[in-house]
Amino acid sequence: MNQIKRYLPLICILLLASSCDHRPSLAERILRKAEALVEQHPDSALALLDSIQNPLDLAKEQRYQYILLQVQAKDKNYEDIASDTLIFKAKKYYSETGDLHKAALSSLYSGRVLQAQKKYEQAMTACLDAENYSGQIQNDNLNGLIQSSIGKVYYDQLLKNEAISRFKLASEYFHRSENYRNEIVSFNQIGNCFLIQGENDSAFVYYRKGLLLADQYRLVNEQADIRQSIGVAYRQIGDLHQAKVSFKEALGFPVDSLEQARLYYNLAQVFNKGDQPDSARYYLEQSLDRLPEKNDNHLAANIYKIWSLIEEKDKAYPAALAHHKLYSKYLASILDENKSKAVLEIQGKYDFQLLQNHNEQLRNDRQRISLIALLLLLFIIILFLFFSRWSMQNKKELLEAEQKIYQLKELARSFNEKESSFRSILLKHFGILKKVALLEGYLREEEKKKAQHFIGKFNEIVYGQENPDWGTLYRLMNDSHDGIFDRLKEKFPQLDEPEFRICCLSYAEFSNTEIAILLNYHVNSIQMKKSIIRKKIGVKSFGNIRDFLDETIKNDYI
Repeated sequence: MNQIKRYLPLICILLLASSCDHRPSLAERILRKAEALVEQHPDSALALLDSIQNPLDLAKEQRYQYILLQVQAKDKNYEDIASDTLIFKAKKYYSETGDLHKAALSSLYSGRVLQAQKKYEQAMTACLDAENYSGQIQNDNLNGLIQSSIGKVYYDQLLKNEAISRFKLASEYFHRSENYRNEIVSFNQIGNCFLIQGENDSAFVYYRKGLLLADQYRLVNEQADIRQSIGVAYRQIGDLHQAKVSFKEALGFPVDSLEQARLYYNLAQVFNKGDQPDSARYYLEQSLDRLPEKNDNHLAANIYKIWSLIEEKDKAYPAALAHHKLYSKYLASILDENKSKAVLEIQGKYDFQLLQNHNEQLRNDRQRISLIALLLLLFIIILFLFFSRWSMQNKKELLEAEQKIYQLKELARSFNEKESSFRSILLKHFGILKKVALLEGYLREEEKKKAQHFIGKFNEIVYGQENPDWGTLYRLMNDSHDGIFDRLKEKFPQLDEPEFRICCLSYAEFSNTEIAILLNYHVNSIQMKKSIIRKKIGVKSFGNIRDFLDETIKNDYI
């Protein structure tokens, strides 16, 4: 019995645990690796994430981690994230679960997605949410990313002073966290803001800060990027020579083919601006040669647009028309790409909702089955407890009946036909000898096995046949004790009939067990009633009732 109670919580826990989702450990390992790579190698992180089949079928925690990592990796890899709106669900999930770091990250990238959608007010709200979360965990690198994102939102809204302030904060955070790549990016962004405002000297101060840092730590991509920014700045202010020098220096670093294509395109613009169409065509061809490895419709459209203008300027109209058609083709590709992304986003959201509903239904079914099993188990346990208690109660009653039979035998032995004491008179009147003889006939082992039958037979014999006439008994008791019981009744009228009988039997020196047999009470009930009697007649706790009656009633009589 006790063992079942001990193991019941364990059984319940096992049943509930069976309803939980357990995802393969492979997905967990992939997500951990992607998380470690996303900051420095976002392309590798994306490749890892793409290896997870049916990512929306993952457990809730892993699913939202996948969504967050995918948006992070795509953004750092300069891919379009405008359609990645599932990040909003991840933001809500992490906000509710209280994971401050991921709540800050998901808020940050929610802002980046909204910014890509040109929803600047909502983007700013999301970034400020991220700032609030990150302020509670004191992560310098994360704070830098958030400040940088807020600066970009201001930049897109042409609020350059506010943007500069945020980019400066970001550079300080990145410097403290020793994230020199992002510090260089912040200096580059500050330089761009000053350049747009016409503050060229301030712009070059920050470009050179970034250049110095990139060269110091030999960060190849940043060395090329900052030189490209400086080249654009020189081209904008009309210093075409320095622009060429900066772009050619940038080409000296081993950057990817797309970055090379952009550098050649920038050089083509410089030569076109300097009225050198042949050189401009050469660099446009170089730019196109590097595009196939990683196609960029926007860059291709710009290349053919400027090429068409060069041909038109030289009055080579057929060539200008051909390039303009290619320009239009890439523009159409950009539109189709945007439409496809929109369709895919809608389909993704629809599939995600379907999958969520399906998973929710499966969870509900599992929980329902677990609940039914648990209720069934509880019912079986309750039924077992009920029958166990019934059996114990039956055994207890049987034991009590056997004890009463033993006590009846003892009463029979103490009976003396010749004595005229109250005890002997009562035993004779109760028919104690006859009842003991009858009970012994039912005391065979086969009857004792049927406990309820035996207990019923005991009660029938002891209390159902020839019950003592208490009126007659009272007269006999009173006469044999010089009217003491009349005086008892007169002195203590507050005693009810059962209490009065207990006083009489106690005075005749019957034990609690014997009184219980004669009056058909449990022994515990006799003890409780005696406590009540003591209070009513003024006997001290656990005092002897017979001695009290002798002292009180006899003394009054004398």
